[in-house]
Amino acid sequence: MFLGCHKFASVFASLTLVLFLVMTSCALSPPPLTPSPEPSPPVTPEPSSPSLPTPTASVLTELNLVAEPLAEKKLNVEMIYSGDDDSGLCYIGSYVMLAKFADSDIDFSDVIANCGIATSALYVPEINLLLNGFGIGSIAVAAGNQGFDYYIVALKDAKLTDEFLATNLVEDAKQIISMKSEDEAFELLKRLISSDIPVMVHIDTNFIKEALITHTSYWKTIFDWQEAHMGSTHIDHYMSVTGYDQTFVYLNDPTEKQEDMGNDIPVDISDFLNAWENGAHPTFSEQARIGPYWMLFLGERGTAKSASVLISWNRGIATEAIPKIRQAADNPNVIELIHCGEMYRARKEFGVFLKENGYEEAGNMFLEASELFRGLCQSPDQQADLLEIADLQEQSLAKW
Repeated sequence: MFLGCHKFASVFASLTLVLFLVMTSCALSPPPLTPSPEPSPPVTPEPSSPSLPTPTASVLTELNLVAEPLAEKKLNVEMIYSGDDDSGLCYIGSYVMLAKFADSDIDFSDVIANCGIATSALYVPEINLLLNGFGIGSIAVAAGNQGFDYYIVALKDAKLTDEFLATNLVEDAKQIISMKSEDEAFELLKRLISSDIPVMVHIDTNFIKEALITHTSYWKTIFDWQEAHMGSTHIDHYMSVTGYDQTFVYLNDPTEKQEDMGNDIPVDISDFLNAWENGAHPTFSEQARIGPYWMLFLGERGTAKSASVLISWNRGIATEAIPKIRQAADNPNVIELIHCGEMYRARKEFGVFLKENGYEEAGNMFLEASELFRGLCQSPDQQADLLEIADLQEQSLAKW
């Protein structure tokens, strides 16, 4: 099942206000870190609030951008495949591409460990929803823990986040940059690419449908399913811009499943601009509307948190998540557990991270838990599987 990056958006559109009010009072807050030789703990997201700041006028004084964009420019942005078995995580995959372009030693597992979504769980009993509890705010958490400054750009008065535990994405940005028009936004995007800075964007893929289905059968399957089951081909999505020329903008799609098929997808410029403008399309639920012309890019990098501090921090989050998973087991529901794919992929990557850092047994437990999440929506006994996931996460704590 694929419902776009915000899979819950269409399914729970009628519950928008209830969900938002519940989530603002239930933000995941991991316990303090145990003593560590590191000077400071990793970044932890703050609870969401219903009031978002508006972009203000700004000049990119600290960035050494070219004064005028080149006629064409293509960056070698390595593809990151964040989606398998419809697990999504396009917002994380797009961010990883930016981070890896800045530092080739960064990989997907590193970012998963830096953003906290692999060990977390949040249960909303009012609507029986189990999810990772960070949303796109995990980008801010990962950037902070990896030492990156980041910038958000959008049209003046645009919606800047999905309001889903994510106001920290705005609050922690180095700058919020306001654009007056489509032309100004596109000019800045081209200046960034010309200055060797890749950009992630939030778009409505309906406006680049033909380019996507021409490029890959994967997207044809998605659009066909969406139209048959949801009556619409408007799917919100995060992708990375890797280049442009006189005809096309080139995009990397982190959810494409065929290797070498998701990179440098050519999209007609006018179609891209329509998709970019309509990232806040009215067919999306309120949570999924972001933009118009929303983009994020990275700036300077400072000191990153060490693996030992990240492991200690994630351990605190994992401890607090266990009762949430058990609470969800009291009333499991296949539709409402729609985020289990994201939890599968994140825990899988964190299992790899633990094993790479010497915690073989704990890593294997997370891999086992991830497989249970992977099959949860088709499981004949979701309650038993959720309880086993909670047990595995609890047992792993003694091993790392």
